[in-house]
Amino acid sequence: MAGEVPNPYKAAIGRALGTVRGQATSAETALDSAKKAFAAGAWTGGTSDAFSADLNGRDTAAKNGAHGCVTELEGMYKKEPDKVEPDAWQIHWHNL
Repeated sequence: MAGEVPNPYKAAIGRALGTVRGQATSAETALDSAKKAFAAGAWTGGTSDAFSADLNGRDTAAKNGAHGCVTELEGMYKKEPDKVEPDAWQIHWHNL
């Protein structure tokens, strides 16, 4: 179509995706050392079982949250057109 311009909203999502993917990788592995320490018997007895269960739950939540965030942004990116009309909302999205 004549008159269309590159979609700055899609470009911003693309830039954010790079950052979010890196942060997601960090979030997915953040608790690995603690889980390994527990598996090696770093703390036993008392409330260690409850703490370990909570740690595992938080690890799962972090992994699911990281994956969900990347998936959501990828979906947004794929839905956006590469080009939009000059008066499209995507041109002024940062002012909304």
